[in-house]
Amino acid sequence: MEVQEVNIPTTVTDPHYRYKMPKIQTVLQGSGNGIKTKWVNLPEVTNALKVPLEYPLKFIGKELGSNTEVKSNGYLINGNHTAEKMQEILDKFIKKYVLCPKCKFPEIYGKIQIKKEKGEIRCQCRSCGTVSKLDSTHEFASYIKRYPPEYEKDDKPSGSGGGSKKDEKKLDATMRKNIRESSGKISKCIKNDGELNENIKIVNDILKKYNFPIDIKFYVFANGIFEKLLYTKSFEKRLPLIKHFIKNESDGNVDKALFFFLYGLNDFIFARNKGEGVKYLPSMMYYFYDKEILSEEFWRNVLDKKEQVKYNSELYNSENEKKFINACEEFNNWIKNGPYEGEEPKKEEKKDEKEDEKKEEKKEEKKEDEKKEDEKKDEKNEKKEEKNEEKKEEEKKEEEINIDDI
Repeated sequence: MEVQEVNIPTTVTDPHYRYKMPKIQTVLQGSGNGIKTKWVNLPEVTNALKVPLEYPLKFIGKELGSNTEVKSNGYLINGNHTAEKMQEILDKFIKKYVLCPKCKFPEIYGKIQIKKEKGEIRCQCRSCGTVSKLDSTHEFASYIKRYPPEYEKDDKPSGSGGGSKKDEKKLDATMRKNIRESSGKISKCIKNDGELNENIKIVNDILKKYNFPIDIKFYVFANGIFEKLLYTKSFEKRLPLIKHFIKNESDGNVDKALFFFLYGLNDFIFARNKGEGVKYLPSMMYYFYDKEILSEEFWRNVLDKKEQVKYNSELYNSENEKKFINACEEFNNWIKNGPYEGEEPKKEEKKDEKEDEKKEEKKEEKKEDEKKEDEKKDEKNEKKEEKNEEKKEEEKKEEEINIDDI
């Protein structure tokens, strides 16, 4: 049976909304006063919400005034309760303890802190960076305070806004696997000569499956759309696709999307390809500017370190950021000196592009020559073997004649 998915929360009506969870499924157990409602797919729902298993179960139990149990045979709530009613209460839980109070995205997972001295539950949003207070007065809040969500120390919200090495976080093995897998699928599936809408659908379908937070989503996107030969004809063909995904990110997150897209490009060049293609960066940045993907104001803010405060992420690495910005020096100077219409930074892209294409052509020609040479050698060896076989046949016949003479 196909799993039916709904938005997080279900009150969001946008059919293309990227935050999804399985619709609650329940069955009844027992009868009479002993009847209980079994939540069949609780693990799948909590996995989508990125909350501890017991949280939604306890919250719904508190709202219904019913005891809850976690047993070997399932997750139970005393009484007869419909899936529709439980879904309605789950939305209430989501709004209180899953969504960021400011931007309303479910991006506070792993970012919840208990302030014992003040009796407060606080969170920091991965999407907008806002530090907010969650509802500490609800009956369920006492359960969170007693049993706060467990996560690595490095995932705790930081008031400093990032930038130091101690704020640089490590991705777990599952997330690293998902990043490699999804970026590989994007790279393999998008078509250089395909229609824009076709490529948009391909990338959308892949990213939707993994439901990444915004930083990892655009990091994956960047690593997926660039090929080993970074700055070739395919680069310009993919600019409309890049622009679509960045400019169509939710309101208030366009700059954030661009920031992490560029960080993905940074990783592609310096980590995956060990600096290969770094000479193209100034020209690529100009193309981003020219196609209205990147604005002068945005890049000035990056150079002035204003964006770091907003954009914390497990991916952030101060050393790699320095390398990227230094490699863009020509573009940086052009931006700082005030670009105006008709002026372009010095570019060598056509020359470099042709040089790379020539190198590739020479490699192909060399391979072809080597292949032909191998074929000639094989042909020569075959003829030699044939002659040897003929010689052996003649020698054999001569021996037979000599035996007959005897």
